Amino acid sequence: MELIAGQKLKLNELAPGDTVTVQVAFRLPDTDISVFGLDDERQLKDDRYMVFFNQPRSPHGEIQADFTAEQATFKVRLGDLPPGVTRLMFTATHDTRPLRDAQQLALTLGPARFDVLPGLQGEKAVMLAELYRHGGEWRVNMVAQGFNGGLAALVTYFGGEVAEDGAGGTGADDTVPAPLPPAPPPAVPTGGPVNLSKNQTVNLSKVSAEPLTRVTFGLGWEPAVQGRSVDLDAGCLVFDGRKKDVDKVWFMNLSGQRGAVRHSGDNLTGRGDGDDERIAVDLTRLDPDVRWLVLTVNSFSGQRFTTLKKAYCRVLNDVTGRELARYELMDAGNVTGALLAKLERTPEGWQFTALGVPGGGMTLRALVKPAQHVL
Repeated sequence: MELIAGQKLKLNELAPGDTVTVQVAFRLPDTDISVFGLDDERQLKDDRYMVFFNQPRSPHGEIQADFTAEQATFKVRLGDLPPGVTRLMFTATHDTRPLRDAQQLALTLGPARFDVLPGLQGEKAVMLAELYRHGGEWRVNMVAQGFNGGLAALVTYFGGEVAEDGAGGTGADDTVPAPLPPAPPPAVPTGGPVNLSKNQTVNLSKVSAEPLTRVTFGLGWEPAVQGRSVDLDAGCLVFDGRKKDVDKVWFMNLSGQRGAVRHSGDNLTGRGDGDDERIAVDLTRLDPDVRWLVLTVNSFSGQRFTTLKKAYCRVLNDVTGRELARYELMDAGNVTGALLAKLERTPEGWQFTALGVPGGGMTLRALVKPAQHVL
């Protein structure tokens, strides 16, 4: 049975019973397939009911996902969903390429198949199909609508509350991370921080003059005076000695390395004193094979860095509160995303290098390959 965009059916006509299996087949590397558990207003009120590559099941297993190179399979126990989840939206996203570039993008539900590709244009985020509760029964709607933006844009479209609740529910760690330490105090004036220019490196252990055990990457900017709010997003990529990305910490995954790397949460406007987003790192708890941390930033609201005159990143010694190094974001160039800096483990201690290397994509995953080139 071939379905078409806009077609609606009673779900029991395709999948009788309380357990439903939905499969999405695709042929475009780095495509992300997700399902959002939404309320009647299509809002994501509980980020634990966003099931995707980094969170493959909902809290009680009502939704479980299995991902392979070219297929995502979701098993849903409809009767076990909480009352607030009345819609399930299945989506496909890509950070850098329109989904029409895929050789295949099709959703299968029971005997029915929905080929999404014919209706696509330049969208990077597409709502494929929706299961929804209506009049006491479940129905299915073939949607095939989207917009030019990646996974982060889609999360915002469904409410934009994923990171602000601070739960870290989209993280991959099984343990609950400890609370972030309070914002570090102002830098100790003695000696002053090292103000770095692009490609400059400083040995943090020498600057600190004490054994370096815990550091914080701080990202700060000023709110917009007029027009759109300035929404910058900080991220951290963790690489081992083979340049393999072993962890990613960003506003949708607030904890990595079993809590050794922790994100403070998403700031959408830059309001507030001091750092607006922070990533705290306990160097003593990193896996022994971790060699590099790469700090990233993107302008989700679209402003180019050269227009942000008071935006910066810095690294602090959490133990003493001293600011060790600072890098002005304007120096990264006329771009909306960049690899800001890297922290490298060396025999002489941890070294901090200001990068300012432009990077593309809407999410941290798009910056993995550019980051590997600078290690």
